Amino acid sequence: MRRIFLTLLIACFLQLPMTVFAAHQEESPWKKLGELSFKALQLTKAEKYADAKDVLIYFGDEFEELSDDQKKLSIHNLRVFTTSYEESVKALTKASASHEERVNALIGLHLVVDAVHSTHQPLWKSTRSEIFSTIEKMKEAATDQELQAFYTYFNQFLTKYNKIYAALSVDLPPDLLNRIDSYISYLDENRALIVTTDHQIQQIHTIETALMDAYDLNRQDSADPSILWLIFTVGGGIISTLFYVGWRKYSGEKKAIQTFSKQKEYNRFR
Repeated sequence: MRRIFLTLLIACFLQLPMTVFAAHQEESPWKKLGELSFKALQLTKAEKYADAKDVLIYFGDEFEELSDDQKKLSIHNLRVFTTSYEESVKALTKASASHEERVNALIGLHLVVDAVHSTHQPLWKSTRSEIFSTIEKMKEAATDQELQAFYTYFNQFLTKYNKIYAALSVDLPPDLLNRIDSYISYLDENRALIVTTDHQIQQIHTIETALMDAYDLNRQDSADPSILWLIFTVGGGIISTLFYVGWRKYSGEKKAIQTFSKQKEYNRFR
């Protein structure tokens, strides 16, 4: 019976963190917002712009109903999120917007929502290969002094960078983001000189290095302190119970051994 009791206690102790964290994750309102932004993105890709707009309106209503504690947004992140949302709605309603512009706007919104609520690897980091492959093509065109090819690849890079920019502004330290922005702005303003000076080619390497710092930056996991307190409190109680039961069992067995030894010794001299 005692072994069954100990087994149940251990099972409860091992299951508790996973159960609490799973319940906490399910309760996250940002998970639903992420699903809605993804649905709007898929509808936009399918050129169902009116349906995508309806989903975004519902998305906005759901966000407005959240309390400040549920939103958990700093003033900066709230501004980034709101701007991204408004640009997405505008892209879907603007008659002159191209299909690519609409898709890119919805991608940007989805990446922002993910960056806000994800606690591990943010989704924008999955763009690493396409970003750096475009930079590599920029370097090759600049090195070969192919001006038109460089312009093409640089414009492609700017489009891809703009898609992830809002998410970057949520995740990256301001000094790193400002550094990347300044490097890219300098290259853009002096793009006509790229194929004529080594300094300008070096500027591409500088952008590449700064972006590597961004993609390699590790995010600290952010667990809810109240959840951690619950886990440690309940877990501590279980550990204390296990220790007490184990100590009682050990004391009882030790006492039994001592009694048996005394009885054996007594029997020897009878």
